[in-house]
Amino acid sequence: MKATLYTLVLLIGLGGLLKAQDYGTDSISCRENLYIYYELAKKKQYLEAYDSWQKVIDMCPGSSKNNFIYGPYIVKAKIEEAEKANDTAAENKFKKMLLDVYDQRNEIYPGREADVATRKALDYFQYFDNNAKAYELFNKALEIGGQEQPAAFYNFFFVAAARMFNEKVFEVEDVFRAYNIVNEGIEYNNNALNTTIAELIVKRDTNGLELSTQEQKDLGKAERELERYTKVESNIEKILAPIATCDKLNLIYNEESFAANSKDTVWLRRAAKMLQKERKNEEGEYEDCTDNPIFYKIAETIHNMQPSAPSARAMFIRSYRNNDYAKASGFIREAIKFEIDPIKRSSDYLKLAAVQMKRGNLSAAKSAALNAANLDRSNGDPYVMLATIYAAAAGTCGNNVFEKNAVYWAAINKLNYAKSIDASVNSKANRLIAAYKKSLPDKSIIFQLGYVEGDSYTIGCWINETITVSY
Repeated sequence: MKATLYTLVLLIGLGGLLKAQDYGTDSISCRENLYIYYELAKKKQYLEAYDSWQKVIDMCPGSSKNNFIYGPYIVKAKIEEAEKANDTAAENKFKKMLLDVYDQRNEIYPGREADVATRKALDYFQYFDNNAKAYELFNKALEIGGQEQPAAFYNFFFVAAARMFNEKVFEVEDVFRAYNIVNEGIEYNNNALNTTIAELIVKRDTNGLELSTQEQKDLGKAERELERYTKVESNIEKILAPIATCDKLNLIYNEESFAANSKDTVWLRRAAKMLQKERKNEEGEYEDCTDNPIFYKIAETIHNMQPSAPSARAMFIRSYRNNDYAKASGFIREAIKFEIDPIKRSSDYLKLAAVQMKRGNLSAAKSAALNAANLDRSNGDPYVMLATIYAAAAGTCGNNVFEKNAVYWAAINKLNYAKSIDASVNSKANRLIAAYKKSLPDKSIIFQLGYVEGDSYTIGCWINETITVSY
């Protein structure tokens, strides 16, 4: 009896918290149309669902949250139908209806305002030709929901900003501001995804524990999401490249702007990242804008105030440019320690490999390059680096001309592999292959030392690579 009374009291109490379904004045018609559209919408038959859904929205919008979950899909199907029929009036009518559905959901079923704001911004960008309004909605979604946004959100956020620049609504500084917001948002989501992936991979591969079905799904989802963010990041970089020239950056980041922002960690962090942002030139070499004299002041100031992976990279560049390779090595190791994004860590390991080469420590350079390759398996640059490391070891491993120059075969093998996984390195790799072929042991010397084409030879020392003799 006590249990029954407690349950009754609990239900009465919850009744004040839960939203009652409102079937309107004609509940029979409401329920019938609700059932009809819901069954069609579940099967993605959105056009067929429209008439019944519209009746429900008109007579009893509060009857089910599904009215607003399926509503945007149903209305978007009508927009696309109108577009195909070249019916501008109908198209405009349904576009307005789409926005109304989002606003009405917030009124009738509040609690998911952040998600609604994101979806509304994305749909507005797709269906309306007003970049300024789309940009405003993207910013509002960020204000409500924070940085945890889908990859497409950041892609279209920046596309809207770039279009406003082309329309001469935005200045260069506005585009850079948008880029920094987007870049930081992508980094936030990448870090969260990389943390999830790393934890699950350690559990599976390092600790030898079997992942549950849910964990396997979580791992696959995180890897797919990370790939989406990576593609968006690449797309944004392509859009930004012709805008973010060093000449334009130098006009914005200078002594005057530094003096005005020297205590603003956000400005300093963004300035350092923009100036040290790498891009490939036509020769396949990386270049940045760190020649700007103010870069060194910015780098040192932000690293002293707020040490991080980006600030440590900035200090690495400063030390490397000053030929202080011991300090450069320390700073890039610091960046590796801070960084959790595997792609960025891979790039840091490449920098460490370059420093170790400068210091004459080829074995350590190889180790760093291999770490870079393991962290970014689709990138050919670590293998190009390995090739240059091997070539630098010519004459140091072996007892005769053949053995001492066999490293060039190993270098060429790495370059060919680099090309097989990453077409962007082709130009540089081909130039190096042509140069290294000229340094291969002479055919007559190879024969005199007892080797013929097709023979295998394992290079000793720290290289430990097996090559096939070829003329």
